[in-house]
Amino acid sequence: MHPIFEKYFNILLAIFEKDIEIMSTPWVLYTVIPIVGYLVFFFIKWAVLTTPVWMPFAIIARSFRQGVNKKEE
Repeated sequence: MHPIFEKYFNILLAIFEKDIEIMSTPWVLYTVIPIVGYLVFFFIKWAVLTTPVWMPFAIIARSFRQGVNKKEE
């Protein structure tokens, strides 16, 4: 594996472990409002952090769909 991908994966893993640690604390785990707020933050944060992984696939899929739509016209 290329070193840059390995470093990126290690950073993501460390951030994920920290997120799990935060969500496992009793004051967040047993109360509704903090866990819901953190889950919203969690999903937005991970959508941004994993953009380099999913964005190329989204661009390729969109180009295929646009190509199919142009052929149908």
